[in-house]
Amino acid sequence: MVGFLTEVGKRIADRWFTGLLLPGCLLLAVLGCALRLGHAHALDSGRLTAGVEHAAPQWRDEPLRVLVAGALVIAAACLAGLAAQGCGWLTERCWLRHRRLIALPVLRRAARRFVPSRRQRAERAAERSGIVPVAGYLPQRPTWMSDRMRLIEARVYAQHWISATLAWPRVWLLADETARAPVHSARQRFAAAVTLAGWAECYGLAGLLWWPAAVIGGLTYAVALYRARAALDEFATLVESLVDIQGRALADSLGVPLPTGRITAAEGALINDILHKGD
Repeated sequence: MVGFLTEVGKRIADRWFTGLLLPGCLLLAVLGCALRLGHAHALDSGRLTAGVEHAAPQWRDEPLRVLVAGALVIAAACLAGLAAQGCGWLTERCWLRHRRLIALPVLRRAARRFVPSRRQRAERAAERSGIVPVAGYLPQRPTWMSDRMRLIEARVYAQHWISATLAWPRVWLLADETARAPVHSARQRFAAAVTLAGWAECYGLAGLLWWPAAVIGGLTYAVALYRARAALDEFATLVESLVDIQGRALADSLGVPLPTGRITAAEGALINDILHKGD
């Protein structure tokens, strides 16, 4: 028991150090540079060195002040980490939103006149290729990530006649640890990319005072967006794959016979009715 608690404590300490303290201290260092240099002296290393040399004797002569300042830096770094996580949460909500940010129909029509929507671009691409697109697979939500998550439901229903939203918790319970591991890993990578986007936005705010911070924030956000798209696409593919593999096991566990060896429209409707409790 003691060994287990020790291991848990080590993992919590590692996550706290790598997830909050270290990146938070780095952000505070950037904020310090922003306050010291500003836009006018953005790349003046001499000015930064002079500031450090001026403060160094005061810190040497007052060790108690150093201790208090160190504690404040740690607290501020942790608060910065929490702020970055909050920004990441808002970013995830924005990436996975169902509706457009521009709510007024007049403004939406004006925006589409100058910038074609994702659905319009997909329809034009299909027309150029001579392909008749499936209406349910065309973009319907404002972001690619939100649409990719919507497609899980559309693709699973098109193939198996069951609702992925209703089936997924049961499929997850039926799967073993080997099947769950890749899904969990992809979800964790998406969560890490979301947090990275939150840090990028904090750097972007620092860029209001010091333009190199804006460059750092922009590059970091681009990396986070790329990682998030890749992780979410893999996550959605794995979810669909797990439903494909565990579909018959789900039917067996619910007592729904499969005369043809696969789920057809009749069996799919029965499974949905059972999972939805007849509502």
